[in-house]
Amino acid sequence: MEDTILLFINGIHAVMSFKMIGWMLLGTALGLLVGAIPGFTSSMATGLLLPMTFGMQSDVAMVFLISVYIAAIYGGSITAILLNTPGTPESSATSFDGYELTQKGKGCEAMGIAFCASAIGGLISYTVMFFVMKPMAMLALKFGPPEMFLIAVMGISVLAMLTTGSMAKTVAAGFFGLLLGTIGIVPTGEWRATFGSMFLAEGVQVVPAIIGFFAFSEIFDMVDRENVIRSSRNIVYSVRKIFSGMPMALRHPLLLLKSAVIGIFIGAIPAAGASVAAFVSYGEAKRTAKHPEQFGQGAVEGVVAPESANNASTGGALITTLALGVPGSSTCAVLLGAMMIQGLHPGPQLLRDQLPMVYTIIAAAVISQLIMVVMAVLLGYSFTFLLKVSTKVLAPALIFFCIAGAYAVRNAAFDVYLMFAFGILGWFMKRQGYSLPAVVLGIVLGSIADNELMRTYALYGSGTVTSFFTRPLSLIILAFMVLCLVHKITSDRRIRKLRATNRTQQGGV
Repeated sequence: MEDTILLFINGIHAVMSFKMIGWMLLGTALGLLVGAIPGFTSSMATGLLLPMTFGMQSDVAMVFLISVYIAAIYGGSITAILLNTPGTPESSATSFDGYELTQKGKGCEAMGIAFCASAIGGLISYTVMFFVMKPMAMLALKFGPPEMFLIAVMGISVLAMLTTGSMAKTVAAGFFGLLLGTIGIVPTGEWRATFGSMFLAEGVQVVPAIIGFFAFSEIFDMVDRENVIRSSRNIVYSVRKIFSGMPMALRHPLLLLKSAVIGIFIGAIPAAGASVAAFVSYGEAKRTAKHPEQFGQGAVEGVVAPESANNASTGGALITTLALGVPGSSTCAVLLGAMMIQGLHPGPQLLRDQLPMVYTIIAAAVISQLIMVVMAVLLGYSFTFLLKVSTKVLAPALIFFCIAGAYAVRNAAFDVYLMFAFGILGWFMKRQGYSLPAVVLGIVLGSIADNELMRTYALYGSGTVTSFFTRPLSLIILAFMVLCLVHKITSDRRIRKLRATNRTQQGGV
């Protein structure tokens, strides 16, 4: 333990030079700006800025890219809260309640909640990374295809937790998303539902789907109102209000901790990612809330849970990337390539030969969180002025950024058309009471579930079904899913009884 603490202290000393701090500030600023632009994911941000690191020393390059990685997820929450337009997929779940708070005139407070929860979630994950990197890496190795398939299915079961309306419509929307997520070339080499299009061979791209369902469908609703928010009150936006929102997140310490643990665990599982962690954490927060009916209506917990989880997942993903050499997320895949370009070899060899570098990265991640709180507040305050802009000006500007974000994924006009189609479909589904988050979550998880089920079948053949019940980790995941379902059914019954009792009492009066 003393050696570990000494390594961490040396790592802090290494990143506290003027040169390192300067690159961290630049990486944080660029990550926040890129993350706030709809469609520009954290992986795209790190990929675009990767060429800047080619002439850098290895430690400087990794500190810069780590700052970009973490900041991009922060930036995505700003537009998710203010405009219902998640800048990154990882911030999609934040928009459910964050945007509702904006509609109620509490956009600054919502950003303060998000920034505080993000910082705490990130700091918890890096603390865990400091102590249990090797044990977490060994646990991730035990997750085979059966467990990965069940993790995806577990994410789908969270759909039941997300709904405040018709559970049937939410589940139907989720399975529709699942079908969309299975489009493309399957591991066996077959083309599924591509209609001969090369652009669908890789599957339905998540970024155009998110922009279409969340952002573009919201732009259609902007047409009939003068400003972004519907409130007629004169709402004051200030830095002080952002800071005043931070203690609101601290009032939920257990939720912060639980969401961070969920984020770390899911982040450490290759291919699961921060988006899944945010959705799962949101669903778990709603499942255990005293007033689950408030979720989707501007609940503080609905911002705390996904923001704590998606930032905590960065630490979990880095654990898998550094300790195993297996990217824990798409962004970590870029970081993996950057390390190899710098002559580093992620995995057990890195832990054996370059341990000081590992703790320099951990120290940089911790300090980046502190820098980002200040920079995110300033950027978030700047973005609040967008709420005072007329929709006649803002809507065309958002359409431009939506088109640019969708096109930037593959430099293909097809993705723009796809975004338009999803936007129209999302606008129609929202008016009919179907859950748009359920569709997007289905798309994210569809390819994971499909691929892992095929791998499970290749391994176990006729024993595929029994493999889910004979592996300890699979049984734990299944038990959790059953508990979620039972809790949902019982809570719905309790809410119906309470409503019936209230109607009876009101009738008596």
